[in-house]
Amino acid sequence: MEFVVTAAILCGIAYLSVRSNRERARNAPLRAEIEAQVCFETPLSRVRVLGTGGFGGTRGMWISVRGPKRLIVGTDAFMISAPQAPRKYAFTGRESSIALSQAPSRLVNRDWIVITGQDYGRQVELAITRDNLSELWQALARTGVAQTGEPGIC
Repeated sequence: MEFVVTAAILCGIAYLSVRSNRERARNAPLRAEIEAQVCFETPLSRVRVLGTGGFGGTRGMWISVRGPKRLIVGTDAFMISAPQAPRKYAFTGRESSIALSQAPSRLVNRDWIVITGQDYGRQVELAITRDNLSELWQALARTGVAQTGEPGIC
């Protein structure tokens, strides 16, 4: 019985590794293009990704991305990287949209830019924030994203 459990765990780890490598390979050209033509780069204080389900029952929940995060903007694409969770969300501007949202936290209401786009062939929603959101909004707008609303409260 212990052998079966160990084998199942190893198969699960192998599956996740293969899936991750396959996703990284699919977006490699876009990531390389963004990194070759960096127009704007800045650290982000918070990044959250909208959960789509899975073992933890995360459907519809905003999940915090851990570790240091960066926004890297190229001429017509952008990427949000989180080195500790070896994950890079890469988006083309013309296939993405941004909207302004406000989410309450324990102490203050915080303004967020919500990014909706295709990453690794699936729909992804990310929420990013930091002190000066209008600067982020303008950098993302230069990539050709569809804009919903204006960053008037930033």
